Amino acid sequence: MYGNIVVLATLFPLSRAEAEEGRSFAVVLGVSFATFLAHAFAESAGRRARRSDRLGWPEIRAELRDSAPVLTSGLLPAAVLGLAWLTGVPGLAAQLVAEGYVIVRLALTGVIIQRLRGEASSLRTVLAGVSLAAVAAAVSVVKVLIAH
Repeated sequence: MYGNIVVLATLFPLSRAEAEEGRSFAVVLGVSFATFLAHAFAESAGRRARRSDRLGWPEIRAELRDSAPVLTSGLLPAAVLGLAWLTGVPGLAAQLVAEGYVIVRLALTGVIIQRLRGEASSLRTVLAGVSLAAVAAAVSVVKVLIAH
């Protein structure tokens, strides 16, 4: 979820021209990768703080694996923006597809969790996901207004 919000906040201030020039592709990919590394590092540091022994490769690999959703949040949006840059697709269309993907991904969070638990999704779960996506979009807009 965190990666989705970061990617959405990254996408919102980018311009149509930046998408067409390839800058948006680089920014989204860079932010996603940097956030992935920061998340894995923070989780590893937290795990290390709770233990007296050093972390081994199995624990480090586990942290990298567990942090992968942070990275994957930005891969498809970056790919869409990269295709716009390489093929001449209008930047606005690429931005809308990338942002829409992240918002839908957020909206489906509850449904995916229910499926992973082996439970059927309810209307309440779907509405909670839609609400989550709306809040995430609002948080991203506020971030853009404050930071830019």
